[in-house]
Amino acid sequence: MKTITISSVPGFDEWRQVSRECLANLITPEDIIWQGAQATQDDLFGNIIDNASSNKTQRNLRIPKPLLMLLKYALCHQDESRFALCYRVLWRVIYENKNLIHLKTDDDVMQLYSMAKAVKRDAYKMSAFLRFREVILEGQEHFIAWYEPEHFCLEVKLDFFKTRFKNMRWSILTPYRAAHWNTETLVLEDNPDPSVVPNNDRIESYWLTYYSNIFNPARIKTNAMLSQMPKKYWKNMPETTLIDDMIKQSDARARKMISDGNTQQSD
Repeated sequence: MKTITISSVPGFDEWRQVSRECLANLITPEDIIWQGAQATQDDLFGNIIDNASSNKTQRNLRIPKPLLMLLKYALCHQDESRFALCYRVLWRVIYENKNLIHLKTDDDVMQLYSMAKAVKRDAYKMSAFLRFREVILEGQEHFIAWYEPEHFCLEVKLDFFKTRFKNMRWSILTPYRAAHWNTETLVLEDNPDPSVVPNNDRIESYWLTYYSNIFNPARIKTNAMLSQMPKKYWKNMPETTLIDDMIKQSDARARKMISDGNTQQSD
């Protein structure tokens, strides 16, 4: 029995390298205990690395690109069982059924797709609900955001933020990692300090005024809004401080809009 600890987070590159060695050495899923970075590191890789020098490692293992992308998303899930699940699916694709991931009724495949879907959804929420605040660092504008994802989705969205805010200096901090962009180079930092994030900035009051003015009380659907923007994200979004009051005042504001409209028509 081999105990393998993935010490990095989310751990895709490390898991991929070790998984290739395990596959090449014909180590079955049942013979591996996978641990995440939080687990006790009793036996790092066992003797897998020693065995990796054998002739078996010369085996040409072809992993289909769609499967590789699916595994990459699933390995960003917070569930530590992801390492074992992904290796089990990979083993089955290589040695049992190359079309396995198309069998949507298979338990392993269903769980893999479910994990990947959760990560993609979490990554989308990050691009929708992350809010930057401005600070001055070394005499230059710099924008900082704190965000708490459900999964390890920061890495999934980095290309989006680098493209969307290419000419802006920014830092995105999460509980497990931060990304710093200076318009040319991206630097990752583990376990960042959230206290560096400002409580507000000079632009925020303008944004709140704009958000309040575009609010349409006649079209408010509270349940739908909470489904798309759950309250767990609110504490890091400045505009959400206005929502409770706007909802309470929505009936009165809607009646006023109707009354004003009727008055204009009569004129």
